[in-house]
Amino acid sequence: MRNEVGSVGGGSSLVQAQYIGTVNQQLPGPERVVPHETPRALRRLVGREKHVKACLEDRHAPLVVFDGLTGVGRRALARYVAEQVKDRYPGGTYYTDYATHTVDGETVISAALRSLLRRDGVRDEVMPAEPGLASLWRSRSSGAAAVMLLENVTEAEQFLQLMPGGQDWLVLVAGRVESPIEVKEVGGKTVKVAPLDDARSAQLFRELSGLDGDDLLLAEILGYCGGLPLALRNAATLVVVGRCPSLPELAARLRRSRAELMRSDRGPKKGEPVFEATYQEATEPAQRAYRLLGAYPAIDFTAPVFRLLIGLDEATAGDILAELVLLKVLQEDRGRYSMHPLVHDHAASLSGLGDEETHEALARVVRGFRNVAYYADAAMIGTNRYRVAGTPEIPNPFTGDRRANGLAWFEENRRALHELLPVAREIGLVDEIWQIAESLAAYYFDRKRHADSLSSLRHGIKAAEEAGNRAAEARLRSLASRPLTDLEQFEQAGDFVERSIELADQDGHLVLRASVREFAGRYHDLVGQPEQAQRRYRESIELNEAAGEARGEALSRMFLGQSLGDAEGLRELEVAHRTFGELGDGRLAARALLITGQVRIRTGVPGGIDALTTAAESFEASGATFYEAQAREALHAALVEESPEEARSHLERAIELYRELGSPRAGKLASENDGGLDGAES
Repeated sequence: MRNEVGSVGGGSSLVQAQYIGTVNQQLPGPERVVPHETPRALRRLVGREKHVKACLEDRHAPLVVFDGLTGVGRRALARYVAEQVKDRYPGGTYYTDYATHTVDGETVISAALRSLLRRDGVRDEVMPAEPGLASLWRSRSSGAAAVMLLENVTEAEQFLQLMPGGQDWLVLVAGRVESPIEVKEVGGKTVKVAPLDDARSAQLFRELSGLDGDDLLLAEILGYCGGLPLALRNAATLVVVGRCPSLPELAARLRRSRAELMRSDRGPKKGEPVFEATYQEATEPAQRAYRLLGAYPAIDFTAPVFRLLIGLDEATAGDILAELVLLKVLQEDRGRYSMHPLVHDHAASLSGLGDEETHEALARVVRGFRNVAYYADAAMIGTNRYRVAGTPEIPNPFTGDRRANGLAWFEENRRALHELLPVAREIGLVDEIWQIAESLAAYYFDRKRHADSLSSLRHGIKAAEEAGNRAAEARLRSLASRPLTDLEQFEQAGDFVERSIELADQDGHLVLRASVREFAGRYHDLVGQPEQAQRRYRESIELNEAAGEARGEALSRMFLGQSLGDAEGLRELEVAHRTFGELGDGRLAARALLITGQVRIRTGVPGGIDALTTAAESFEASGATFYEAQAREALHAALVEESPEEARSHLERAIELYRELGSPRAGKLASENDGGLDGAES
């Protein structure tokens, strides 16, 4: 075919082409609207003033990650900050919630990027493939500075891939990160959001519920909420919707179950447990550990306890602990791990106390604690003290200053020991119960916490009865007579000592028979029956001599000397003091000196002040708080007339020590000597 060119008016030429091909015409897109996408923020936040102030004052960080436990208020804080700063950013505000993305064959990050680009005007037909999404977003976000709020973030890549190209943007993240390193590398900062303290929790609950009143009930309710704003909000909702219109009704409901405190209060998952999503994110080993932690009664523990519970080696257990800390299921502080009470409630709802795996896990922990408690007892009191329980088949974990280390171990773990006793009963470990109770008694010899001492001993007595162990029951009944007498429950204490003698005589063990008689003598002394007391002490001395038990014999001589309180008593005390020294038992040697000093002062025999002073210094050096307090109190009484300044210093130290022990004796001493203290200070 031939092309023909003809004339065109105006001197132009017309060219007729045989083939042109495809012609694309770019249609004008919609006018870009400045986005304002962030959800409505709370009008004010309670207890987060410092966090907000820090964010408003720091205008240089391009990224702020609000990190913390689910329900602690990360989202509310991030939204509030976004609302406060939005006027500084002419490019508007962007919002992405990772919890709402439905993903079909692509990552949630790609889905989030596509969503952002669509909202920024990019049509699906020109949307790049997954590898190019992030670079296109950086290009399109290189203009006017804006704020971007990301919620329900569960890993660092979810915000790193969305970081904009503009230099002056602010990205706010509500969620958690694997490590703050990723945040620092892009110039950002991590803000740790902790639960509210008691005062702020009370303020928020009162504002939301409109309730005020009984401080004890309010404290109970706040304790269930654990400082989590979501829990406080849900508790207040129960009030305002009329389900629990008063504090007593709300407290009663939460005593039965606290599950509704941590249910989502909005969105498509409203009513679902908020910790469930975190649990589902965990690996299978971490999920198993989470369930077992729900069955474990204490909410704090060490790594060795965790290893016992899950029954795995140190390296594997350490990896699982790290994962649970990353998921914010656990918090770590100086080698101890803790679980928020409401997280523990959720874990408990998933655990199966009756299944074989859980039973075995708890049995490992109970026996592990039983074994270490035995050695902590021996570290405090000495290995030559009579015990019904046998020595565990594990190495002694206490070295160095064993007494101090044993005492520290009990201080750190006594609550866990108490919490394990009913668990041990539930899974049928009756022998372990009385063995733990026997070991705990050593701690309570030093730390006079009578209610706790009685609680553990009662558990032990019942378990020993069930096990048919007369020796254990006799031992624990005699031990229980001491706190019962101190609490002036004299009738029950008397029944306990008589029953302990009956059981010990049936068992026949000489040292046990001697030991329960020593405790019986101390009971009779405390209730004003010195003749019966002295008879029991002499019986104990005779039995200990027959058994070749020098320590037990010295103990009974010491208490006999105290009971006699005369020249004969001082001779008994001298023998006891010498024997304890020969045995290398400095603590009991100091106790013999304490009693010697008291008897010497009471009877007018010289040397009483020196004996008390030496005893007090020995107790202080060994950390025997209760006995040092007794020695200081005795020194105050002995010196108050002749040396009031020195007496005052002993009194102040005694009061300090009694307060440390939580003893009511501190208040009584301070009240009785108020004038003397004021006068000395003035």
